[in-house]
Amino acid sequence: MRIQGKTYLAELEESEISNEIQKQFPLNLKLNRSGSNEYYNSLPQGVKLTANGTSQVQSGYIYYFAGSNAFSLNFADLNISPYEVIEIGHVVDQSLIEMLSNGPKSIDVDITLL
Repeated sequence: MRIQGKTYLAELEESEISNEIQKQFPLNLKLNRSGSNEYYNSLPQGVKLTANGTSQVQSGYIYYFAGSNAFSLNFADLNISPYEVIEIGHVVDQSLIEMLSNGPKSIDVDITLL
């Protein structure tokens, strides 16, 4: 991922949902800050698969929210019940978490596979 001019590595899960989302790469998304835990926005194409989700999001994890067809990059642990998201990956470079915690209202993100 390239965010605010810097490259950060992330590892994606080996799952049907993650694989389906990866078919949309490369992506350029404007992610908007939401509350005190995430940046998110809708993906350009819907994902027609479903999987078990969680209401307990973790800092440094990447999620898919089927209700909004959204890609979500989390920088804080939070219980988001009654909503559930599907884990699709995690950030390798923890310096990204600090940057996002103090980040602006929105960020431009370029996502490519290595």
